[in-house]
Amino acid sequence: MTEEQLDNSGKSPSEFQKAAKSYSSGWRYAEHAFQYGMSIVVCTLIGYGIDSWFGTGNIFMIGGVLFGSVFGFLALLKSLGVWKIGSVKKDKLSN
Repeated sequence: MTEEQLDNSGKSPSEFQKAAKSYSSGWRYAEHAFQYGMSIVVCTLIGYGIDSWFGTGNIFMIGGVLFGSVFGFLALLKSLGVWKIGSVKKDKLSN
C-alpha cells in the first residue's frame, strides 16, 4: 500500500471511514449552498418588510434580492478561499 492509502495509525482506512470522509466533504459544500441561499432569502424578506412599512412597490424587495445575491456570492467565494479580502501586498500599494 502507498503512504496515501494509510491513515495516521498506519492501517488502511475502512470502507466506513472512506464513506464518512466523503459525506463530511459533501456537507461542507451543502453548508456553503445553504449560506448563499439564506443570504438571498433574508435580504429579500428585509426588503419586503421595508416595502410593507413604507408602502412602496416592490423596489426594496428587488434591491434585497440583488443585494443578497451579490454579497452572498462574494461571501461564498471568500469561504471557499477563491477570493481573499486584503490579499494585496503592501509593496504593490506603495508603487
